Amino acid sequence: MSSSLSARTVLITGASSGIGLEAARLFAQSGAALFLVGRDPARLQRVATETGAQAIRADLTQAEELRRVADTVAQRSGRLDVLVNCAGRLEVGPTRELGAATAEALMRVNFFAPVALTDACLPLLRAGVRASVVNVASIAGRVSPPFMAAYAASKHALVAYTRTLRQELRSEGIHVGLVLPAPVATPMLQASFGGPYYPRPPGLPVVTATEAAQAILACAERRYAERTVPRWLGGVIGLQAAFPGLTELLYRAMGVPGRG
Repeated sequence: MSSSLSARTVLITGASSGIGLEAARLFAQSGAALFLVGRDPARLQRVATETGAQAIRADLTQAEELRRVADTVAQRSGRLDVLVNCAGRLEVGPTRELGAATAEALMRVNFFAPVALTDACLPLLRAGVRASVVNVASIAGRVSPPFMAAYAASKHALVAYTRTLRQELRSEGIHVGLVLPAPVATPMLQASFGGPYYPRPPGLPVVTATEAAQAILACAERRYAERTVPRWLGGVIGLQAAFPGLTELLYRAMGVPGRG
């Protein structure tokens, strides 16, 4: 497939399942040279074999492993053209029950890991061709669903970081993009939704991992600032910014929250 991503070096985190897996497949079809990061060595190797990628097993909550990921790309490629921060963790439940430890764990995966990995990879991105960073946040990073306080906070932080970094790196020619998916039909979602606190409400859009991955690819290829999946939710987010109580009314109309 002819693509502007052909022969470009791409690093994707969270690549052993869900959105990261589908992103790996799409980038591979575009001819990119892939480095894939994940925690599960068996699943990661299967994806790497399928996509012709190089696998890097790493726990992104550990600073030394983040540095090792960047060092591995430096040794094997010498540059990085696209960094996709896709790894994430979701926990659903009352804030009083999830507690501070869960909030800290989610911040570590969803916010601090992308920040640290981006920082470690900046020298490689500066050596890259039309370098791009694509951070995968969530619609929850623009609205605040009940029973998702820590998750939403971590994604809000990633949104703010991405928007700030975009302005700082623009003069260097490094693109920084943001993908904001609605809930994605992945094992992570299935494990967290449908319980007493957060039923799967009718009317709540659920997108496929492939749809989210297509937005990531488009963001990297066309250097979009932000992509919402599905696109029409961008209008809802705009209304929420103007009328902060609107999404609370919508959630209640859809039966969320469940058990109070």
